[in-house]
Amino acid sequence: MPLPPAELLFEHLLLLRDAEDPTHPRHDKSWREVSRWLALVHPSRTQDAEDARQEAMASLIRYIGGMRAESPVQAAKWLMTIVRRKHVDVARASARDPVTKALRAEPRGPDATPLLDRIASDPQSRDGAPALARVVNLALEHVQAFLEETVRNPGKRLLRAAQARATLLRLVYEQDAEAIVEALDYGEPIPKDRLYKWVERGRPTVLAALDRWEGSLQDEGDGETMLPVIEALRELVGKRRADAGQPRPGRRRGGAVEE
Repeated sequence: MPLPPAELLFEHLLLLRDAEDPTHPRHDKSWREVSRWLALVHPSRTQDAEDARQEAMASLIRYIGGMRAESPVQAAKWLMTIVRRKHVDVARASARDPVTKALRAEPRGPDATPLLDRIASDPQSRDGAPALARVVNLALEHVQAFLEETVRNPGKRLLRAAQARATLLRLVYEQDAEAIVEALDYGEPIPKDRLYKWVERGRPTVLAALDRWEGSLQDEGDGETMLPVIEALRELVGKRRADAGQPRPGRRRGGAVEE
């Protein structure tokens, strides 16, 4: 697709600069043209590139009134300066991201710390949220999307979503029964024996959601980073107890969900 002429970009930027309220819906067309120009000049082949472009657009909205460009060439240079700065900012943030750091860390020997433990060891991610929580939240987004695509009954969908969340809370966070019940806030008491079954029954939903997540990585441009994370989650969630589904008379009653 040919690059739109810089003169056209300049016209839209001037219109936005001189607007009383550049965020008014009447200026949506101009913003779309600016975004299209950026997409053509800086194609988003990775998630970091897409993040940089989105942040550049946010900066443009905030600072367009201060544009001092007086020609199409100056306007294009001004715009590209913003994009380059955002690329640098995103690259630095990505380097600080615990998920990225964990993936770059070289495991040493058979006793190397598992990937999810390395991610959990750093409490902050680049967006300020706990790193492991960011991974789990992404998994839950795909759980919800998978259920919306495959389960038509809202009640069953809600139940299976709660079961999947119980699975992740137990197997990834290693939370006990009380903490899981409190986090689920399901609207009714959940007996511990039922909660144990939920953890087991949530596994297939989580595994299907991880497959969905993996399949979406090519479109998201984030496969290189997240694929090992998905595989680590799949390995963790896919492990079943040897006695799963069998009576266990010796199980403690009233205690935490067992390993």
